[in-house]
Amino acid sequence: MLLEQWITGCLVPLKDNLDVDDLRVAGELAALDMLRGGTTSSVNHLVNETTIADEEAILGPVADAGVRQFFAKVIRPHDARNGYAGARESFEKWDGAAEGRIRVGFVLEATAHWVALGTSSEEMVLGGHELAVEKNTFVTSHIAGGTMSRDEGYLKWVLETGRTDVQFLHRLGVLDDRWILAHTIHPRGNDLDLIAASRSTVAHTPSSEAARGAGITPVKHMLDNDIRVALGTDGPMVDLTNDMVEQIKWTRLLQNQLHEHPGSIDLGKLVTMATEDSAHAVRAGNYLGALRPGYAADIAVFDLDTLHAGPVHRPLTTFVHAARGTDAKHVFVNGEQLLDNGRFTRVDELHVTDLMRRAGDRARALGRRAGLLPED
Repeated sequence: MLLEQWITGCLVPLKDNLDVDDLRVAGELAALDMLRGGTTSSVNHLVNETTIADEEAILGPVADAGVRQFFAKVIRPHDARNGYAGARESFEKWDGAAEGRIRVGFVLEATAHWVALGTSSEEMVLGGHELAVEKNTFVTSHIAGGTMSRDEGYLKWVLETGRTDVQFLHRLGVLDDRWILAHTIHPRGNDLDLIAASRSTVAHTPSSEAARGAGITPVKHMLDNDIRVALGTDGPMVDLTNDMVEQIKWTRLLQNQLHEHPGSIDLGKLVTMATEDSAHAVRAGNYLGALRPGYAADIAVFDLDTLHAGPVHRPLTTFVHAARGTDAKHVFVNGEQLLDNGRFTRVDELHVTDLMRRAGDRARALGRRAGLLPED
């Protein structure tokens, strides 16, 4: 399904039928999946509004698994009327929880698709950004994504409103370095200049964008324009993957295709995009994303001596082009070893097997409640 059809035909009915037990099982499954793939930290850009009970279900497994999460709390237009009380409550409860491994930012949807669905307003964006400045935290939003269809895609809204998503934020005076601009597949006009001047970060999710047939993000042009680009997966609901090593490879291959050159982006820069640049995106570049004295000991050790990766001539080339997330052998978060020789240290294999069974049962039940799977 194209993105616009997927949002209305799949995403919305599923998210509207989620319950706290679904969130708890999915949260643990995702945390362990990322950990097994060598990912120590993630941004969780929520698309549904959450209660404190929902957030306990989402973040409890994060605390238990030992990983990090930058939890992006959804803000909607109605929140402006009560002074963003829900966002304030969530921030006070969760920011700094789990020995500092959980941090809280805000989702301020500003893309034309979401504005059209009634999930954004100028008042909401202005007030939500003011709250983010007050709390000194990050903001994330879908930007310039989807197809360029004149009938239902991003181009339709650009033509109707006379502005791009990036221009919208710029004209409101809120576009700054705390914004994570998810996707930004279709920058137009002076968008890249505005992003570069603001020092905001583009979050590139190549396999997700390819899965929806949305186009190829001009990442090389962004880098050449001195724009910080971070990497992500967009979550398994879009492209069935949490594998960040896969995203590093996808980024280079798609840019190679776009520019018809096999060395479109430097190998070291690709790894930096997935680590240090991503840490800066969530305002954590002073303690995460690099192996330096005084930084948190979040470390993933990958085994390249495998059938699919060996023999190794240049380790970095092999890692980018031949490795897989599951080649992670040892993973540490905050100095604690959470993966030892490919095995979890906090849970056993029987727990993982049971978790996968429960996840399958809950997913099928959710699909039936949403009307997307037959009752039998």
